[in-house]
Amino acid sequence: MKSRNVIWLVLIVVACSSPEDTDALKSEVLKTDKEFSKRAQEKGIAEAFIFYADEKVIKPVPGDQPIFGKYALMESYEKNPPAYKLTWEPLRAEASGHLGYTFGSYTLITQTAAGKDSVQYGNYISVWKRKKDGSWRYVIDTGNATSGPVKFQ
Repeated sequence: MKSRNVIWLVLIVVACSSPEDTDALKSEVLKTDKEFSKRAQEKGIAEAFIFYADEKVIKPVPGDQPIFGKYALMESYEKNPPAYKLTWEPLRAEASGHLGYTFGSYTLITQTAAGKDSVQYGNYISVWKRKKDGSWRYVIDTGNATSGPVKFQ
């Protein structure tokens, strides 16, 4: 439910932004999210999530309080290194002005107590902010589990 509210907020903000070459911005945001995913596979989840985070990032945490700020995000990864494998693929992007979002699917693999892989599927939304240097950093990233792989139509 909260994810839906974030999506609506992003859509409203993007719709109200100043007109410019939205196709180019959309391509930039989509490319950034793909690079983010690739970095997570090559350098690890913590390294990628910290690298692409905005200084004022908000990272919701299921069942707990959200993380506010890049420094707090770094501390959370130091205290609780990821013990899972997360892969994702952006399926849609929109952008206008200095804001954009990506929507995509993810696969989360964890280990059961018996040492077997447990696979969970889900969808996510990331809200991106364009920095002065032209790079994009996520300001909010959240997702939820689904009954199977996400199929975008």
